[in-house]
Amino acid sequence: MAFTTHNIPSHSRQLTLDQNIDTRIDEGDYESAKELLERALKEVDRKDTAHLRQYSADLGYVLFHLGQFQNSIVKYEGALFYARAQADHRRTSSFLRSIGLNYQYLGLYGLAIESYQEALHYLHLNEPTSSNEAALYNSMGNLYRKTHNESKSLELLHKALSLYVSLEDPNKVANVMNNLGANHQNFNNLDSSLYYFQGVLNLADLDIDSPMDLAKDRSATFNNIGVVLLQQEETEKAFPYIEKAYQIHKLSRDQQGLAISYNNLGDYWLKMGRLALASKYLDSAFIVLQETSDKELLVDNLELRFELLEGTDQHKEALFTYKSLDSLKDQLFQDEKLKVEEISNIYLLREKEFENQKISQEAALFALESGKFRQTSLFLSLLGIILSLFLLWVFRNLKRQRGLTQIISAKNKTISLQQTELRHRTANNIMRLQSIIKEIARRVPDNSAQQEMLRSTQLLYSAASLERYLFSIEDEKEVPLKEFLKGLMQQHREMLGKEKRSVEIVYEQSAKIVLPVASVIPISMILTEWIYNSLKYAFEGIDQPKITIAIHLNDQHIKIDYQDNGVGIKDQASKGTGTRLIEKFALDLNARIETLEHQGIRYQLVFNAIGKNLSLK
Repeated sequence: MAFTTHNIPSHSRQLTLDQNIDTRIDEGDYESAKELLERALKEVDRKDTAHLRQYSADLGYVLFHLGQFQNSIVKYEGALFYARAQADHRRTSSFLRSIGLNYQYLGLYGLAIESYQEALHYLHLNEPTSSNEAALYNSMGNLYRKTHNESKSLELLHKALSLYVSLEDPNKVANVMNNLGANHQNFNNLDSSLYYFQGVLNLADLDIDSPMDLAKDRSATFNNIGVVLLQQEETEKAFPYIEKAYQIHKLSRDQQGLAISYNNLGDYWLKMGRLALASKYLDSAFIVLQETSDKELLVDNLELRFELLEGTDQHKEALFTYKSLDSLKDQLFQDEKLKVEEISNIYLLREKEFENQKISQEAALFALESGKFRQTSLFLSLLGIILSLFLLWVFRNLKRQRGLTQIISAKNKTISLQQTELRHRTANNIMRLQSIIKEIARRVPDNSAQQEMLRSTQLLYSAASLERYLFSIEDEKEVPLKEFLKGLMQQHREMLGKEKRSVEIVYEQSAKIVLPVASVIPISMILTEWIYNSLKYAFEGIDQPKITIAIHLNDQHIKIDYQDNGVGIKDQASKGTGTRLIEKFALDLNARIETLEHQGIRYQLVFNAIGKNLSLK
């Protein structure tokens, strides 16, 4: 008898099939990928659990992108079964996160949270990779925003941000910052929202004048900044950002993006009183929306159109628009109602299946253990009464303590959020003040006054840098000196780069030192003033200008050694405001400053670390 194996693909055929599936998915041809994966699952050897897991997971991914979320869950659960059987904790965590994402899109937020938390558990069993952990925190943070839990959402998003920053992944950092901006916008914290959206552009070194080919990937961020500025009634400031987003969408032929931009431009010109222009953009949005069928954007369009018609006394047309708007909102309500009913049916079905399974298990267990229960029932009853009384006493005490804990926790969270918002505003205001002083300095004819004003902007820049740095650390009272000063030196290098000055700044530190904020502030100010003086006086005619800063710890004394290879102290200005500032900050540290002989200039700042809460890590 001959045995045939034509239903089981050969190794070469399997490899070709896998490559075809990967190609379809990479190209976004999900319908073709779905057909190939369904065929592959029918033909694969039942003993080949690796391919069964792979094809099930890939089909779950494809179905998710096709919007078939319930079917996607079924396939991911199949992949999850094989991953658990293989004790593959990393893939188990990944599949649970995908299941949670499907539940989130179905509106089943409770089930989504359960899946995310279980995914986090399996991730920790596998010595978590920070990237996967950060992705989970990001997903959970976005989910809690949808449930209007502001504090929990912000807590999880900040965890994700901290992990991505430590991984030095700028794209992921930008994505989380964008989510934080959307979160603050959703809860009407507009200053904080603007801070994070602007931070996304700063990460990519983008601004309103950046070329289109560099700015094209951040059209949503430009648009978001424009919308927030409109909400703040900063109408004139909003226009360049809305216009930038529009130009990017126009260049990329993004129809949905164009509809959003047309609506925003219509809103802008409506607020400016240019009704003809507003009407033109709203008409353009309406035409695009007939093709995209985005009902929510169409609602926004009709609301703006109704406001325009009312403002121009076109009451007949306004009434017609209002009726269309009312009808569309009713359609959206009915669609949402139908979706809720479908979700409720799915949830009830799963609940019934779970109950049936639980009843079957309990019945089997009862039949197996019935003999033992008869013999010990009296003892268990007495023990149950005693245990119930004890648990009642414990429960009452725990309930009282839980209430007190919740009150304290809520107050602490409120204080923390207020502190964060205050730091955001402080940093923004310091940078605005720096810009104002720079602008005034350009117009002051007196050169000495102009230089003093520019010096003050350098000190403000250091203060703003410290404020921004304090956002990212848990204990605001103590600062790792090396980490902060490295960041400050990098910012000085970036400023020199923008001014096209090739000055090398070298920073060295031999010990890990943690100091209170009150000590870090004068240190950063003194270094900033020395750098300012070197850049102003020292390097005229120097081919390879260089500044070196070295920090050492010897016998509980901190020594900061500063030197440059410039023309030396004889060519610098006489004692002035800057020198008096340095002496004042040195007095705050109870430090002494020595000027040493050197090719250029060399200072040593020495102070006693005892009494400054010095911490060596």
